[in-house]
Amino acid sequence: MKTKSALLVGLVIVSAALSISNAYFYNTVEALKATINSQSTLSENDVITLVDDRLSSLEKRKAQEFLPSLEEQFQLAQASTPDNRLIYGEINSRITLQEYGDIECPYCRKMHGSIKQVVDHSQGVMNWEFKHFPLGGHNPVAAIESQAIECVKEYYDNRTAWIALERFMEDTKGNGKGLGDIPEYVRSFGLNGRLIGNCLASDDHKAKINQDYEDGRRAGISATPAIRILDNQTGRDYILKGYRTPEQLLQAVQQILTQN
Repeated sequence: MKTKSALLVGLVIVSAALSISNAYFYNTVEALKATINSQSTLSENDVITLVDDRLSSLEKRKAQEFLPSLEEQFQLAQASTPDNRLIYGEINSRITLQEYGDIECPYCRKMHGSIKQVVDHSQGVMNWEFKHFPLGGHNPVAAIESQAIECVKEYYDNRTAWIALERFMEDTKGNGKGLGDIPEYVRSFGLNGRLIGNCLASDDHKAKINQDYEDGRRAGISATPAIRILDNQTGRDYILKGYRTPEQLLQAVQQILTQN
């Protein structure tokens, strides 16, 4: 009974940490307490297993509730795109900001929010296409993360892939240090870690990532971040290399729009 009493006290602490103002969390913890109290033959290991299983369920529920709030931030990303491209914004926008990026690159991370800000305020004039350019010095981690984004796109959709890309950019330690266990990490914001893990074990998306990388090299890109600004109306393009502020991105777009 001492073991059960100690664990019941722990459950009260856990419930507070998970905010028992939420009815689902409160009811879950109460049900677990009732189960422990009603079964006098439970061993300490049995009780610990029950607690671990219920906490896992709570964490999964929290992650599933978190995902819709993230989706609200990426409403400009359509569910599907032509040729399976990773595009944020109106598909038929006049200007495409085609970024060649590496998830492990600190300057890509720094510029990620700036590009989104520019596209969000462009009133449909601009969209943003992410092309994978994992750098050798950041591999194998950067390449695996790129593969994971494509896995999310395959099993979910384009919008969810953009959510994952932002989360990866936000939470990676950077410079090849990565996110740790990727299947476990994606569970933290509501995705199916088993599906993503199985996909990562395959070679399904390596050709796509290699193709993006080679496209960048042919365009003269050797480092990240790099943005190819493409005027879809005239076919003109212009490459910006290195970190740029939102103001500098807008100036470059204006320059290509005013070319004769």
